[in-house]
Amino acid sequence: MSIRNALSAFLALILAAAFVLPGVQAAAQTPAFKVGDRVEVDSIEASSPSRAIWKKGVVVKVDLSSMAYVIQLDPLPGQLPKGMAIPIRPYAAGWIHAAGGAAPAIATAKLRVDANGTVLADRPLLDCAHATFPGRNGQALPAAAARTLIRCLYEKPPVPGADGAVTMDITEFVPGAPHRWNKNVDSGAGGTISTLVWPVRVSWNQKTFYRSYDQIQTGSARVFTCYVNVDQWFCGSAQFIRDGAKKQVPVAP
Repeated sequence: MSIRNALSAFLALILAAAFVLPGVQAAAQTPAFKVGDRVEVDSIEASSPSRAIWKKGVVVKVDLSSMAYVIQLDPLPGQLPKGMAIPIRPYAAGWIHAAGGAAPAIATAKLRVDANGTVLADRPLLDCAHATFPGRNGQALPAAAARTLIRCLYEKPPVPGADGAVTMDITEFVPGAPHRWNKNVDSGAGGTISTLVWPVRVSWNQKTFYRSYDQIQTGSARVFTCYVNVDQWFCGSAQFIRDGAKKQVPVAP
């Protein structure tokens, strides 16, 4: 075979490959999974199968523009679901495979926003800016006023146009026997040796409302002390008992 003939044959092979290879690559990259498929993925995309950390999830998007599966991983209890992307490429085929069983049910809360885009709480908030209660030293603790003052230590509105509203709902309110002011125990700076202080053990649930999820805390407990500061009732936290259990709930429009 002459050099010219050999060169012509080589060029012909290159041209043939130019038409064949794209078809082969396209076939190799055709998505094997669709939206809603239950899958198991290597969450660290390990270079070796022996190092893989497998987690179950659901395909929520097949993105052909970036050639990737978007996977919603099964959330841990009380946590938000997390996502990850697995390439739709031959080299990534070992990072994803079909999985059996049903996906866990994921509770969602409703997103509430006003006309300004402010994320609202799921109930009206206390008007803590005007929560003042007149009193005099030595009188019995007004339970309703004390409940409001204690709730207002935590409950707050969001910044307009933003999120972060907090609700505080008391589940247990137990007043104790009054005692004279003790600067080492009682909170606040308005007491004197003659001030009568009322301790109250309180348990409560608390919610913080963000744009993408609600933060829920249940079963928190503290001892608060209430007393009359000059001519108005004051309550403050005095003793830690426990923090409540926390969980996050995704929100949907």
